Amino acid sequence: MGSRLQDLEPWLYQYAEYLVSQLEPYGVTVTSVYRSYTDQLELYRRRASNPYPVAVPGTSKHELRRAWDMVGPDDVLAYAGHVWESWGGRWGGSFHHIDPIHFEA
Repeated sequence: MGSRLQDLEPWLYQYAEYLVSQLEPYGVTVTSVYRSYTDQLELYRRRASNPYPVAVPGTSKHELRRAWDMVGPDDVLAYAGHVWESWGGRWGGSFHHIDPIHFEA
């Protein structure tokens, strides 16, 4: 598993990089970007110990290089999520199974 935004699809990277760069002074850190099927399977196997929802392997946008996770203060993640959604992205804080660290396109 990697935490480099450069591992996103090139068209998505530029938007994610801009958003994250604006929020880094407020304490956000990217924790996960691309995951192979094997990485996702291992995360799924350990999902009981994960405080966030974990997608079934083969269904994660991380596997497609179209998602990243970042941690930070709750209010900053919420702000980032609203901005991301206003740009047409999907934020995990609005999902049925709430995942406030997750951002995808």
